Amino acid sequence: MKKKWITAVLCLSVLTTMTGTFVKANDTVQEESILEKYEHQHREVGEAVYRKAASAFSGGDGSESAPYEISSAEELQYLANLLAEDALSDYRGKHYILTADISLNDVSNYKNWGEERPAYDWKPIGTEAAFTGVFDGNGHVISGLYLNRDIEESNEEDSSDYGGLFASVYQGTIKNLNLTEVYIEVSGERSRVGGIAGMASKTQILDCTVDGKLIGYDGYYGGIAGSASGTISGCAFAGTVSAVKNLQNGQSGQAYLGGIAGDFSSAIVGTGDESADAFEGITNCINKGTIEVENGCQSALAAGGIAGTNAARITGCTNEGTVEAKAAAEEREELGTSALSIGGIAGSFVVAVLGEDGVICDCENTGTVVADSANTGGIVGTIDLADPRYAVTIENCKNTGKVFSANHYYAGIAADAGVKADNTLTIANCTNEADFTEGEGAGIVYELVMQKGKVLLSGNANHGKILSSGQNAAGILCYTANMGDDWQLDLENCENTADITSEGNVGGIAGFTAYYKTDTAATSFSVLNCKNSGNLSSSTTNGYIGGILAVDGFMQTQTVMDGCENSGKISFTDPWVMGETDLKTENDEGEKEDASLFTLSVMGGGIVGRIGEAVLLSVDADQPDGQEINKKDALVRISNCVNTGDLSYEKPKKGDGVTEEEFQKAAQTYWKASMGGILGDCSCTNGYSVNFENCTYHTERGIGNTELPDIE
Repeated sequence: MKKKWITAVLCLSVLTTMTGTFVKANDTVQEESILEKYEHQHREVGEAVYRKAASAFSGGDGSESAPYEISSAEELQYLANLLAEDALSDYRGKHYILTADISLNDVSNYKNWGEERPAYDWKPIGTEAAFTGVFDGNGHVISGLYLNRDIEESNEEDSSDYGGLFASVYQGTIKNLNLTEVYIEVSGERSRVGGIAGMASKTQILDCTVDGKLIGYDGYYGGIAGSASGTISGCAFAGTVSAVKNLQNGQSGQAYLGGIAGDFSSAIVGTGDESADAFEGITNCINKGTIEVENGCQSALAAGGIAGTNAARITGCTNEGTVEAKAAAEEREELGTSALSIGGIAGSFVVAVLGEDGVICDCENTGTVVADSANTGGIVGTIDLADPRYAVTIENCKNTGKVFSANHYYAGIAADAGVKADNTLTIANCTNEADFTEGEGAGIVYELVMQKGKVLLSGNANHGKILSSGQNAAGILCYTANMGDDWQLDLENCENTADITSEGNVGGIAGFTAYYKTDTAATSFSVLNCKNSGNLSSSTTNGYIGGILAVDGFMQTQTVMDGCENSGKISFTDPWVMGETDLKTENDEGEKEDASLFTLSVMGGGIVGRIGEAVLLSVDADQPDGQEINKKDALVRISNCVNTGDLSYEKPKKGDGVTEEEFQKAAQTYWKASMGGILGDCSCTNGYSVNFENCTYHTERGIGNTELPDIE
């Protein structure tokens, strides 16, 4: 495998200089929309002209030992014609080899091909009969491939919606091939377009490179393959893959874009073909190009540096390029929370059909992944598990690149994960080293939603500083909502070393956890051997901070926290400033009366900020039952935990128009601070109970709430 990767790196030397990055280093939103960049599309650029084909190959008989030799553009077109004329052609399964570099067009005017058609259009190989043979590029270069058509209008055959050097490949092999100055624009629906192949099923694409422009509106678009299964190994892409609105009808399509593949799935989907286990997925590939999406309000899109959407295996891949998704300027306010997902490696990771377990491992994002409004992840945007037969694993992955979403969640590894069936999701030994200084970011995973199944986060680490404007922030897992009856969530051996600052709740390891209880819940939650050494602070006057966990809202759920350590400082930095308007409120009759229906609280704990019922912006705690502390059979057990970090908060301040008497009365009635060495506050109502064992701390109290018995 290493040998293949070295070959791919050497092949990169034939690539032309990459285009400038799509996002400037200091910009978060690009001013010129992708739509405006490609506004010339569908202008009259002349009729397609195809090169006259040769009548024979240079040599060979098509066998493995004597492959057909191709040395000219005419001979390459001859192969395309042979497979277009006869669906049962014997030529589709033969062996071929390039014996020279081939120029399909003069590329001196390449930058203007969007407006000025070159001399010849390309007719892809395998439009009528899928190519099933072996094509060896022999390290040579094919330059000047041009394909520009509206598939839906100009073609009648269903198979012709596959565009690339090859339209369709089935159980074939393409290897050692380099394409430069490629221009492909396809406007049909459900298109499959790639530099090497539009559709590559159960196929090997090995040690190939592509440099060029691919533009589409609806379907699957990849620098190497549009839609693929099998093996893509040692390949590299430099250039641009773009999805924009169809300017003919103004409609947005459903586009899936990737630097290597628009869509990559299991080779055994729907077939039961166990021989497909020999396929490796996408391995040792690199994207240096730009993947860009112009998102419409109703589009369901995914874009990734390696794959737009993945349902199989991606290993040893790197994104060094840019992945950007933006709404057209007139749609930004309407977009809101979109179905759009983008990631440095994969936009979406979906295992919902017959296939195999999904894996992303040993991958790294060093590029830029940014969006106006999308689930945005350094490795993957969205994980969606719906079939109980399969599991997903993301391991040994790293993000060091810029990741940001202006109006939605983002994270160093995965922005959003959903476990809908009895699946297992494992995210292990992953690292984020990038700083997140705006929006709502998390180190490893931002949001996890579970209905059933098991989720394990193990050995993950965040080393990037987080400055969040959202309601929650955390080094490892920011927000969890569990709405099912049978699930298990485990965090173990995770670490945060970076400072985290938020306008809301903050957890060194996990932020806000909430479980919507049912009558027959069989659930569990554990946090084991996790450490935080970063300083945690919040400007909120109504929220929670925990060295390990900000809020445990898993009501009536077996919860274990063991062997956790916090050494970071915990601080609420902004005081509540009581103003004159806080004293009175307006009732239904428009009359002013005393304000008595709000409570402001800051709760901080060295290990946990709050245990019990918790609402994001209202923490009006009930009087707890002291008998629920240190019960032997408690639902929540905190053991062998250590806090050496300091805890602090700012006291309320009197604002203009408020008397000292009014201020003192309101501060005592409506404001509360609860800071403890282990636990900030606990509401032991509704069957909640907590047990502490062998925990150490250096503050006056282990539990901040003075109305509770302290830790023994």
